[in-house]
Amino acid sequence: MAMQISIFSGIISIPERRTRFVSREGIGFPPLRIDKGENANILAGTQGELLRVDGNGTPIGTTAKPFPAPCVDGVCLDDRWVGVWLDREFGECRMAALPLDGEWLDGPSREELRLVPSSGGDLRPAGSIWSRTLDAEPMKMGRSGEDLVFTTASGMYMVDKEANEIWREELPLWPEISGMGVFDKIICVQGIPGGVVILSQAGGVVVIDPSNGSTIFSKVLDISDKIAGVSYSEVSGWMMMMHGGSLLTVQKIEEEETIVKTPGPALDAVIVDGEWRWTGWRHDGILTDGRPNYSSRDGIGVGIIGEKVLTNDGFWGEFGA
Repeated sequence: MAMQISIFSGIISIPERRTRFVSREGIGFPPLRIDKGENANILAGTQGELLRVDGNGTPIGTTAKPFPAPCVDGVCLDDRWVGVWLDREFGECRMAALPLDGEWLDGPSREELRLVPSSGGDLRPAGSIWSRTLDAEPMKMGRSGEDLVFTTASGMYMVDKEANEIWREELPLWPEISGMGVFDKIICVQGIPGGVVILSQAGGVVVIDPSNGSTIFSKVLDISDKIAGVSYSEVSGWMMMMHGGSLLTVQKIEEEETIVKTPGPALDAVIVDGEWRWTGWRHDGILTDGRPNYSSRDGIGVGIIGEKVLTNDGFWGEFGA
């Protein structure tokens, strides 16, 4: 059974900061998430907008829409970003790699996408290094060294950064939660030293061998809520953000997790100076020596870069402000 820290037990708020003017700088579109990398971070919008920013949130180039569909996931590799675009209305799904340097371009229109089935054509995201059509709905992507591991409704795959297949395997199965079927989706693919961790919304955990996709370790978390997001630090371990408004933390995935209650759902978490920080539904939080401290937020925090929080209205704000 997981350990639990009560929201009412010994919790203090984030220390009040001296009031000062904070300029609200907008990115020009409502964001879905931030795909974080060593050399750049990618802000992905609800209508397929993409914007590269540096470690301070400063734009690199301009906003572009390389493909006329929402970008449902993305991963930064060393010199490129790999994304997946899904349009359920037209039944189109594309995976492509874009270079992290140079200008990103606007791509085809939705009218062109609509005509693809009748024309027999194949639209590529603009400026892509390579592009592939997926024949099953994507779930989650992750990095393992220089390679990419991704899951779809039909299987699990590893490809190199040029999209050459290394292996393919069936999706992991956990008998304890197998009755959930399509309602239990893969929520995290994360490379770790010596393996790749796959996590499902219902708490299924498997560690696979990156050389061939075989299972090294498997378990099911004892949770009553579904996992909405996961953050990982090689030094500090795992933070799992629960749909209903709590956090699970654990140093190693094989160990027993600790539950931290929060004022609302968390949407992104990062490690700063050895402490977990997160943002989400109308609050920011810091976990210090196992104790959560909170500050209220007017909006909804979507992602954190450095001391900045990106909110769902497309504006940057100060963390904890």
